This record gives sequence, structure tokens and C-alpha cells, in this order.
Amino acid sequence: MALLDDWSPAIVPAAAVCARMVAAVAVGTLPLGPVVPLRARGALAIALAVVALPQAVRGATPAVAPLAILSEALIGLGLGLAVAACVAAAAWAGGIIGSVTGLAWADDFTPEGDPQDAGLARLAWWLGLAGFFAAGGHLAVVAGFVDSVRMIPAGTSPAALADTVAAALGVALGLALRLAGPALVAVAMFHLAVAVGLRVVRFTPGAGMLQAAAAAVALCLVVAGLPTWLDGFGAAARVQVERSLAAAHAAPQ
Repeated sequence: MALLDDWSPAIVPAAAVCARMVAAVAVGTLPLGPVVPLRARGALAIALAVVALPQAVRGATPAVAPLAILSEALIGLGLGLAVAACVAAAAWAGGIIGSVTGLAWADDFTPEGDPQDAGLARLAWWLGLAGFFAAGGHLAVVAGFVDSVRMIPAGTSPAALADTVAAALGVALGLALRLAGPALVAVAMFHLAVAVGLRVVRFTPGAGMLQAAAAAVALCLVVAGLPTWLDGFGAAARVQVERSLAAAHAAPQ
């Protein structure tokens, strides 16, 4: 019983930090899809909780109650959403280009599966993820999650993170549109040039020829812009992750 009494002040903070890290990792790794197995995500959440536990115990107050565990899970949800939005921006950009140009290939390779499993969205996802890791974005995520225990103590209202999550979603959408913009402009100019050319030459293209040519233009532009998809997006996504987590830390308690 004496041993239980010695450990009882740490039980609730430990459960709270575990709830925060599990929720943050579960939501933050959603853009990774099935590439990262469930066991790996669980191991990462446990490792982050162990690292952050000493700070959580030191910062615990008598007002921390079991109900705070639910609040901590919601805080982790907000932190994970802010990260997931930034990581998924490249896939969103690829999906926009693929839907406009028809460069999806999902019906050819996975007719009964998820359309995102094949096509330009998956290619953009791999490019963006590679750039994010190369820029050290994963280190920023880990540092932000662990530091959140000190900056956002247990008992903080999850509503304080609403503005941070909304801002992260807006910035991520803007980043996706900036990535997809050049390809969309190129496809629009291609269609305009073809329309003018067909009026002059009076040539009737075969079925699907124009769509295939437009898809080839978009794909060539993506390949030509690999430095932007890798280095540019990776650096921008890392900066946005750092800003979002810093804004969450600075949210009113």
C-alpha cells in the first residue's frame, strides 16, 4: 500500500501524457496511411510518453483529475491535426492535378480500391514525404509533441487549440494550391493552344488523345519541378509544423 501511495501522484499525469501522445501520433500519422504499421505507431507514442513523463509529473497540480485524461486526448488530437494537415499538403496537390487532368490511373490498377492508392496523388505523396523527412520535419514533430507537455500543461482547455488547427488547415491548403498551381496553369494553356490549333488545322483528334496529352504535360511539369516538390515543399512543411506547434504552445491556457 505504501508503494501504491508513493506512485499514486504520478498515475494520473502518466495516463494523461499517454493519452495526449497516443492521440497526437494516431492523428498526426494519418497521412502516412498503411505504410507505417499500427505497432510502429504505438511504439512511437509510448516512447514519446516515456520521454515526456518526467516533465508531466513535475508540472502536475492537485487539480488534475481523471477527467483531464479526456482533455489531454483532445489536445493531442489538435496537435496531430496541425501536423497531419501540413504533411498531407503534397498529396492534396497531386490529387488536384490528377482530378483536373485525369492522371489518376486508379481505375486501371485498383478499380475496387481507394483512388488515392494509384496515380499522381500517390506520386506527390511520396515526393512530399521524402522532402519532409529530408528537411528534418519529423524531428520538429517529435520535439513539438514532447515540448507540448511543458508548454501546454494538463488541465488546459482543448478549445484553446481551435484557432491553431484552423490556421494550419488553411496554410496547408494554400501550400497545396501553390504546388498544384503551375501544373494547372500549364494544362489550361495547353488546352487553349490546342483549341486554337484545331481551329486552324481542322484536325479531329482521336478519343482520349487530348486528355492523354494534357496528362503528359502535367506529369512532365511535375518531374521538371522535382526540386520544388522535394526541397521546397519539405522546408515549407517543416517551417509550418514548427509554427503550428509553437502557436499551440502559445495558445491561452
